[in-house]
Amino acid sequence: MPNILAIETSSDACSLAVSDGKRSVACHELIPQRHTEKLLILMQQLMNKINLTYQDLDVVAVGCGPGSFTGTRLACSVTQGLAYSIGIPAISVSSMQILAQGINREFKCAEVTVLINAHMEQIYVGEFEFAEEQLISASEKALYLDEFKKVNFSQGSFFVGDGCLLVKEYLKDFDPKVHERYPNAEDLLTEAARRFKEG
Repeated sequence: MPNILAIETSSDACSLAVSDGKRSVACHELIPQRHTEKLLILMQQLMNKINLTYQDLDVVAVGCGPGSFTGTRLACSVTQGLAYSIGIPAISVSSMQILAQGINREFKCAEVTVLINAHMEQIYVGEFEFAEEQLISASEKALYLDEFKKVNFSQGSFFVGDGCLLVKEYLKDFDPKVHERYPNAEDLLTEAARRFKEG
C-alpha cells in the first residue's frame, strides 16, 4: 500500500486515516460544526504518530459528499491544496460509497442502502450491491421525501446513514437492519489504495 492520507468530513464526524504502506493510524471524532478548527490539528497528530511528513505522501484521498456543505468543501480544499503543493494525485470517493463499503466489510451484507439527510424535505439515496467485498453496482440520487416513500427497496437491504431518522416510520419493517453511522476514513483509505494501484 502506498503512503496515503484519507480525509472524510462530510458528516458530523471528522474522520482521518494515514497509511505508510505497512500500517495505518486513524481517528474518528464526532465534532459537529468544529471540523474547521480541528481538521489540520488532527491531521498533523496522525502524521506525527506514523512518522510521515506531507512530502512522504504518494496520494491524498477525500470523501466528496454528499453531506455537509461546509465539511465537504473543507476536506476538498485541504485535499486540493496538499495534492497541488506536493505534486501528488488526489482521489475522490463518494461518501455514500465509503459508508456502504464499511457496512459491507463489517456485516458481510450484499445490499446496502445509504440514506443521508439532504435537508429541505429531501434525502440522498445510495443503493450499493456487493459480491463478497467487491462493489458490483452503485446508484446515487436525491429524492424528495414524498418520492422516497414510493420507492420499493429490497427486503434484504441494509439501511444506514443519518437519513434513516427522517424516514424511520417507513423503515420500521426493515429493522434491525437500520443503523445510524458515519463514513469512516479507514474505508476511504482501502478504496483509495485500490484505485491508486489500478492507476
